Amino acid sequence: MTSTPKIVPLNKEQHAATKVNNNNAFSHIDGEHLVPVVVHEFVVAGAEFPIVFVKNNDNFQPVAMLGLAVKQNLFLQDNQWQALYVPRAVRNYPLMLVQEKQDSERLLLALDENSERVGENEGHALFNEDGSESEFLAHRKKLMSEYVDMGVITRNFIAKLQSLDLITEQTLTLNINGEERRINGIHLIDEKKLNELSDEVFLDLRKSGYLTAIYAQLMSLQHTQKLVKKVAEAS
Repeated sequence: MTSTPKIVPLNKEQHAATKVNNNNAFSHIDGEHLVPVVVHEFVVAGAEFPIVFVKNNDNFQPVAMLGLAVKQNLFLQDNQWQALYVPRAVRNYPLMLVQEKQDSERLLLALDENSERVGENEGHALFNEDGSESEFLAHRKKLMSEYVDMGVITRNFIAKLQSLDLITEQTLTLNINGEERRINGIHLIDEKKLNELSDEVFLDLRKSGYLTAIYAQLMSLQHTQKLVKKVAEAS
């Protein structure tokens, strides 16, 4: 049973002896059927998972679909990851970046102290004996900083798609074990509208480097059938 997270700011005095191990490295996403992705991941993640957009207030978030129902992760079996690619959003746990205050742009490095991967007996130390950051922690901070920058670029990408009215709500209708299942609340890139863009706008998308991501998202939808197959095999 997964414990309730206890997210606390990382502190070199408080966490001087803290280590992070790799035991059950994916247990924190055991019940996640959607995982955020950044635009830089569309090609590699889209080679294995369907990539769709979900709407939060007026903002769109690209996500990789790991299941077809809430709390259904079809790529995690006996805590073993069943795919070649691991989305960046899940790699650094139990470390994470959190807002210093609500509505604050300043991010703090934090730790889930209740994670089974956190302790003092085994794993990668977060700090050296002299109180300096360990190589493990420094590398994780670098990865998280890169992810924040990628998030900015992803939001710019989505803003461009929205300005061209290319993101549209759609219902996925799937046949699972002979039963029709409709999945609502997802948004996709509208291929028909994409093909109707003027040459000038299309060229602008190409120059911006966005076309690769757009086509990766569209092609990723073929993996929806992979999820259907996994559900059928599990039932």
